[in-house]
Amino acid sequence: MAVFAALLFAVFQSVAGIIAGPITNPANGHDYYLLTPDSWPASETEAENLGGTLAIVRNASEQKWIYSTFGFYDGGLRNLWIGLHRTNSGGAFVWVDGSPVEYTDWFSGEPNNLGGDETCIQMRADNNRPGTWNDINEAALFNGIVEVSEEIPITEKQRALVGDWYMSGRADHPCHITETGDALYVINEMNRASRIVFNRKGFLFLVPPEIYGEVVEDKILWSDGTWWSRKPMDYRSDEASLSGIEPETQ
Repeated sequence: MAVFAALLFAVFQSVAGIIAGPITNPANGHDYYLLTPDSWPASETEAENLGGTLAIVRNASEQKWIYSTFGFYDGGLRNLWIGLHRTNSGGAFVWVDGSPVEYTDWFSGEPNNLGGDETCIQMRADNNRPGTWNDINEAALFNGIVEVSEEIPITEKQRALVGDWYMSGRADHPCHITETGDALYVINEMNRASRIVFNRKGFLFLVPPEIYGEVVEDKILWSDGTWWSRKPMDYRSDEASLSGIEPETQ
């Protein structure tokens, strides 16, 4: 199990998680995701891995929908990264996709480029006008909001995951991956279903809960330390070989 733990750490240490999504904004048809807290550059990288960018806010309607959907998600107030940034210290703000900056919602006195290194924009978690914008250093750890305008089709490699799996390789702990329409779902041993979201690096995200996985040979390694195997393993044989006792034959 120490080998699995080391492999899990190596696989997942640089991967941002998905807390929620895809959630579709009915006004523009785009899908949005809420990421676990990370820096602005790391959040934008994960947004691109998911086939989008950090959110582009084009008008007051999108501003209101984004913050009302994600700013209070799962209780409390959240600071949110969006896709507006400076390409150099003190320079003009630009959207990551090159869209013109035609709408802003700055908090009073912002942007002020405090310290000369506030290059990225957050929607503020504050009881005083929550969701208004502030420029801040890119290293701050906030929840990224990903916007995906085009659906990423399921690949044949991903579709090949459909079928039976076994939690920790145990035949008495079956799990399943099934396809419904254009989406894949995981059904665990308690018959609870979670949608699978893939990023461009091939990582699997379960929505919900907030865990993700990587396919390694005939196993799926999950970020919570669990793993599934494609085939059940014979634990009686493993235990017998360790004790020096020959397993019973049928």
